[in-house]
Amino acid sequence: MPEHAAKRSTAVAVYSLITLTGLVFLYEVWLGTSAAAADAQSRFIASWGLVPREFLREFVSPGATSQVVWLTPLTAMFIHAGPLHLVGNGAMLWMFGRAIETRLGHIRFVGFYLLCGLTAGLIDVASQPASYLAAVGASGAVSGVFGAYLICHPHRRLQVRWPRLRIRAISIGLSWIVIQIISGLYASSAEEGGVAWLAHIGGFVVGMALIRWMPERRAGRSGLRS
Repeated sequence: MPEHAAKRSTAVAVYSLITLTGLVFLYEVWLGTSAAAADAQSRFIASWGLVPREFLREFVSPGATSQVVWLTPLTAMFIHAGPLHLVGNGAMLWMFGRAIETRLGHIRFVGFYLLCGLTAGLIDVASQPASYLAAVGASGAVSGVFGAYLICHPHRRLQVRWPRLRIRAISIGLSWIVIQIISGLYASSAEEGGVAWLAHIGGFVVGMALIRWMPERRAGRSGLRS
């Protein structure tokens, strides 16, 4: 079996995370179409998304909010604002996560993914502490996976189907980080809160740092090496 095929067959954590996130989104869609609860979807996002002001208020006045605020940095990662948001994050996780899971192993990859996402969420809280907008999505965690991939495989060429190009991972990474910085600066100057650009950058940097600290797993029974 070719090495790349073997790697893909072992990406249990990546596929599980994609499946779980997809199921949560289907639940969101179901809530939005439920005639019995017209505002159920909005309430679900407000309750389980990461709302910076509510999260910080719990430090000052414990029990002041009905939210389970301590869980929202985690639960927010599995909620998405729309199908494009979901597909974009899922595609990046599938493209870059499999190689990192092979390097770390299933359990450590899940821990890595969650830690990147949690850190990105806390960066978002720190960057706009007065916001009542719920931050949702796996973008911070996926950005961490992307950052780790660039550290491990900076010169690997990635195939772009349209236009048909083969681009080095490091080139994509540099373009991505420039877009994030410019978009973040523009959003800040325009006082827009739609996308948590700083959380993306934070997750990306954390992923790059963590992958250097976490040793590569030893070859298991399958004899695979990453």
